[in-house]
Amino acid sequence: MEEQHLWLGGTDGYDTYRIPAQAVTSEGTVLAFCEGRVNGSSDTGDIDMLVKRSTDGGAIWSDQQVIWNDGANTCGNPAPVVDEESGVISLLMTWNRGDDEERKIIAQTSKDTRHVFVSRSEDDGLSWSDPEEITDDAKQPDWTWYATGPGAGIQVQHGHHAGPLVVACDHIESGNDH
Repeated sequence: MEEQHLWLGGTDGYDTYRIPAQAVTSEGTVLAFCEGRVNGSSDTGDIDMLVKRSTDGGAIWSDQQVIWNDGANTCGNPAPVVDEESGVISLLMTWNRGDDEERKIIAQTSKDTRHVFVSRSEDDGLSWSDPEEITDDAKQPDWTWYATGPGAGIQVQHGHHAGPLVVACDHIESGNDH
């Protein structure tokens, strides 16, 4: 297979594309996710969550689809995970105000904090549910910074504990700014 560029900065309304993640659905569709950064490469600002689909193993890709655009706010950190039993794809993401910088969120001097959301697709990645906030279930109250991912999650396949979906995330606890 030859090299492909799924996203090219300065095209389709976005200055920069960053933070890629990929998943293969139970139907074999390849899903590629990333952040579309509207005004520049900064981690702060108007950032949307995007996806492209390939039903032929990555030879041909769909046009990009916007999963989440919350105006000038930051919707990012894609972390997809596929439930092989149901076929449902869950996309964990984070949200913060577009004018809140990471260092201020960590220092607790920002206007708000990071929030955790999930959007789901039950039709092989063709459509996505409205993001549902899961912050209370995923983030402890004393955690300042929180990021889903990087990369994709897994489903435990074998053993006594088979079935659960597992997604890597990172956080910083209050008072521990490094």
